Amino acid sequence: MIFKEPISKQAEVLVIGDEVISGLIVDTNSKYLGEQIHALGIGVSRITKVGDDPSIIEQCVTQALQRSRWIILTGGLGITHDDITKSVLIKVFGSELRRDEKVETMLQEVFNKRNREVPESVQSQCEVPDNCQVLYNDAGTAPGFRFEKDGNVLFCLPGVPHEMKHLFEEYISPEMVKHSSQTFSQRILKTTGISEADLWEKVGSITTLQEKATLASLPSHLGVRIRISCLAETKEKGEAVLDEVEQSFVNRIGEYVYGKNEEMLEAVVGRLLTEKSMTLATAESCTGGLIGHRLTQVSGSSQYYKEGFVVYSNNAKVSRLGVDPQVINDHGAVSEPVARLMAEGVCRVTGADIGVSVTGIAGPTGGTENKPVGLTYIAVSDSSGTWCRKFIYTHDRIKNKERVAQTALNFVRLKLQGQLRE
Repeated sequence: MIFKEPISKQAEVLVIGDEVISGLIVDTNSKYLGEQIHALGIGVSRITKVGDDPSIIEQCVTQALQRSRWIILTGGLGITHDDITKSVLIKVFGSELRRDEKVETMLQEVFNKRNREVPESVQSQCEVPDNCQVLYNDAGTAPGFRFEKDGNVLFCLPGVPHEMKHLFEEYISPEMVKHSSQTFSQRILKTTGISEADLWEKVGSITTLQEKATLASLPSHLGVRIRISCLAETKEKGEAVLDEVEQSFVNRIGEYVYGKNEEMLEAVVGRLLTEKSMTLATAESCTGGLIGHRLTQVSGSSQYYKEGFVVYSNNAKVSRLGVDPQVINDHGAVSEPVARLMAEGVCRVTGADIGVSVTGIAGPTGGTENKPVGLTYIAVSDSSGTWCRKFIYTHDRIKNKERVAQTALNFVRLKLQGQLRE
């Protein structure tokens, strides 16, 4: 996302730690900071991740101070051998260390609650640079720091996520918002059932939309998210722009849009079932109960989700759902006739208004020339009849299961909205 702002108003994030660049831990700090800074109406020009190398950290900090109004650095403020951030900042800003009595008191209170003396190794947290503002940390033991140089500000925060978030909300957000002349607004449209290329082909020209807002395409194996964002003078004006752009997308690709922001597909299905006073049952083979799991992740799902069957074996399909064994012999368990009988059978044995079934070869083994890995049939049945579609996915077992569950739930959504068609 690119903001049309002077570079002096930009912010950047610097994440420190060998554990981050080696992949031993997932960096959630930069994601959180990027979202929060954008929400304050300030652009983020860079997110840089570096290991515990003092020369590289020094170089990154020095360069950041030359180009960005705001720099937020996380990590390396602990008490172990690889926590070197404070020593690097002392060098960059020409600091001397002083003992901070408030940090000392706060540490003492923390360890008093644990009925322990403050360990000698932790005492170093009381030593802070003499030319910075100390960001007192009520959520941990390591304080943060605020430095300023040539009008640019560097905040240094602990890498522990909950401590970082606490200090950001306590100190940084209130300061940054005072310097933002615009408000950032964002909305995510969630689509499924169409590839990224096909989706944007259906959308057509977005030139007019891009004049109003910044657009981003965020694809995954479960669907494409469309991020709409803008900077406006007020939140109300920003939301009005988002409403206009969203409606334009709905007019073009409405059948593929199932929700927005944090809304989940299973929650949408649940809401539709509730509105129509209908019930659902599931018959799963290759997904092993994943559809039922997703449905029951929603509070109140017992009102509309009647029952679920994991019929992994042929015998289970026959004994639990009444699938004709001759049909399995003639067509195989992974076939359209079996998928249809499974959906119809789960409606019959449970009394549900709608039944959805899935049967497939999840992989990476089990495929044949005629029935390759990824072959899947999904069927939906109700009083008006039974609908079924064939898919061929990939050799990735986990993603195949997730795709099938997503597609099955989407077909139920489309059925409830009267949009399911051959």
